[in-house]
Amino acid sequence: MLTTVFVYSTMEQEPARNNRGASLQWMVNTYAPVSFPDGCWLMADDRRKEDAVLSMLKELAGHQGLDGDLFELRKHETGKPYGVIGDRTIGVSISHCRSMLLCGLHAGGEIGIDVEPDKRRVHPRLLERIRHPEEPSGLPDDLCCIRMWTIKEAALKYMGTGLRMAMNKIRLEMTGEHQFAAFMEPGDFSFSIPVSSFPFRDHWIAVATGTNGAYRDGQKPSTRA
Repeated sequence: MLTTVFVYSTMEQEPARNNRGASLQWMVNTYAPVSFPDGCWLMADDRRKEDAVLSMLKELAGHQGLDGDLFELRKHETGKPYGVIGDRTIGVSISHCRSMLLCGLHAGGEIGIDVEPDKRRVHPRLLERIRHPEEPSGLPDDLCCIRMWTIKEAALKYMGTGLRMAMNKIRLEMTGEHQFAAFMEPGDFSFSIPVSSFPFRDHWIAVATGTNGAYRDGQKPSTRA
């Protein structure tokens, strides 16, 4: 079973602001073409409000049939966030830019997300710094720098390393219209993480997921592309 992100495409589909100054929010839904594993939900807010993170994650937990009131947000020693409800550990990820806050929850595994404005200005040499030497032949010519950044950042957040691992150590391969495999090379083994990448309201969103739920203790994920 798959769940998908619902991207509003017309004004009639826009959610209404429930009071003056309130932000717009979008929930994960089952009617759009970007598919994620069962139990994986996203929620976006059109304003950066870090104090809204916990309430958004509680709401996402409720969409899984879990008791959101009991949801606790914690962090591993590496800084990677995760959720706890009773004795159950839940994969979560958080990303924000000036114009959007994004929260992701994966009740059946692990998750890493990233969001950036699609027109964000970056240094011309950034692409050289983040691109793997073997990537140019396996990626579309129009893959923009900021989109590549979000894909690799989502994979790093999935692992819990953040930017402690250089992005040019990650090799991307396109596996579908909105799908990539991020091949990781930390040390003496390599593996790949599936990452979805898609446009959403003038932003690029990337979502890395795995069904075994753990890279949080330094163990290699079982997911392979």
